[in-house]
Amino acid sequence: MTGAGGVFLARAGHAADSRPGPVVSARCGACHVEHYREWSRSFHARSLTSEDFLDTFARYIEFRGTPKGQDPQVSMECFSCHAPLLANAGRDVIHRVTALALARAIESLDGYEVGCVACHAEPNGAFSGPIEHPQTNPFHDSKFSASYKEGAFCARCHTWTSSNIPCSDVYSDWKRSRAAKQGKTCQHCHMTERNGAAAAGGPGRKLHNHVFPGGR
Repeated sequence: MTGAGGVFLARAGHAADSRPGPVVSARCGACHVEHYREWSRSFHARSLTSEDFLDTFARYIEFRGTPKGQDPQVSMECFSCHAPLLANAGRDVIHRVTALALARAIESLDGYEVGCVACHAEPNGAFSGPIEHPQTNPFHDSKFSASYKEGAFCARCHTWTSSNIPCSDVYSDWKRSRAAKQGKTCQHCHMTERNGAAAAGGPGRKLHNHVFPGGR
């Protein structure tokens, strides 16, 4: 997962290794109030803590012969999408997050899920999005990226499958769908447009809903 809007690879790995935890989405919510409120209701917010994931993760770890999560590579077969900030983290960090997930220590997992940083942070520290000509602000550099308007952006996780068990492949399904033939992207249905301010005190913009409604 690289490029505009991809996982915050270099800095995320460094942050996870040198600080108690990653940047939690609630910090972004201080300014991006409505987006954070929407995201908090989404499956992305629970990508690492839902009962379905925790049950499946525990069974998968056992199935792969690492019941205590000793092999970070096995854990990353799930975490690469469910906890993408761990992409460049050290073995000790991955092992710690694995142990927390197996222990269902949900509160301690906050920040590792598919949050704001996972989708919007760039390796150079800027934050990107689909808004053209973003306003300058004192908190972070902002940049426009057209990739957020393309279904391929979602494919980074929603077309990945493990070599051992089938996982999410809805992007491939969409490519064969009537919607794709009509030019409708994932965002067209799962991130519907609305008017509002992207950040507190900002100008009116065309925004996208971050609840990500789906079939689960």
